Amino acid sequence: MSEDIVYAGIDIGGTNIKFGLVDSKGKIIHREHRPTMAEKGATPLMHLVTNISERLLYYAAEEEYPVRWLGVGTPGAVDFRTGKVIGPSPNINGWQGMEIGRILKERLNMPVYVDNDANVVALAETRFGAAIGSDSVVCVTVGTGVGGGIMIGGKLWRGADFCGAELGHVPISMDGPVCSCGQQGCIEAYCSSSAILGRTRVRLKKEMTPAFQNVLEGDLDKLSIRKLFAAHQKGDPVAAEVLNETARYLGVGLAGIVNLLNPRSVVIGGGVADGGGGFVEAVAVAIRERAFASAVEHLNIVKAALGNDAGFIGAGLLGEMNA
Repeated sequence: MSEDIVYAGIDIGGTNIKFGLVDSKGKIIHREHRPTMAEKGATPLMHLVTNISERLLYYAAEEEYPVRWLGVGTPGAVDFRTGKVIGPSPNINGWQGMEIGRILKERLNMPVYVDNDANVVALAETRFGAAIGSDSVVCVTVGTGVGGGIMIGGKLWRGADFCGAELGHVPISMDGPVCSCGQQGCIEAYCSSSAILGRTRVRLKKEMTPAFQNVLEGDLDKLSIRKLFAAHQKGDPVAAEVLNETARYLGVGLAGIVNLLNPRSVVIGGGVADGGGGFVEAVAVAIRERAFASAVEHLNIVKAALGNDAGFIGAGLLGEMNA
């Protein structure tokens, strides 16, 4: 690609839409965010995405940045050929079936590429983040849900029907807790923020520990992932137990993925990984204990590097596959 190209990307999240411009070396030139307001429904959200697209491209034109296409990351499985959302998106009612690519192409009169939000994170971390130099990468994001993206031979693996890399819905138990997808025992059913907080509440209802008493001011309704990590930093044994348990669950699931794909790097991101507390390191221990020794001998297991910017950065990179 030309060195002077500037990538324009939009990342549609359940809470915020993040968007911006990044140069060919990964330096962010411009970034903004707006509330998603998903509760208003799919059509108003699509209007908002369209307006944001126009705003971003207008800014790029004003500043004379050479943007050649727009990339969009969105929840749900996406037919990359058309930019249509073909899989459910629980946080955005009616989003399945939205023809993001067609609508934006007609409005903007330029190439538009759309993909799953976890896929674009994997693309960004491979190109500019924690997995630079790796041609095979498994990227997992742990937060409200558990998302995944897979790079093989330097290209995204989307699956035969664009439904691949759903790492959060790899089962690790036949009869475990019910997952948001309706099945039982998925990684997400154990490792999502709601699952983590649920296990914490069960323990704290028996006895509120001093550290949690302090950070929650005695009110269990104030429990959040942030408060959990705050208690962990104070040396709370319940917080440590729950996070170590979560790391083991995730590590067991990822060990199977490592045995299946033998990637060069595993990148772990999302709000839970960002909390610190040795979480990523504990996941790494579990992977190395469970996966084949030959598969982990040269495996890099690292924390994601790009944070909340990864989505729009990766979205902007999507056009390189077709340019």
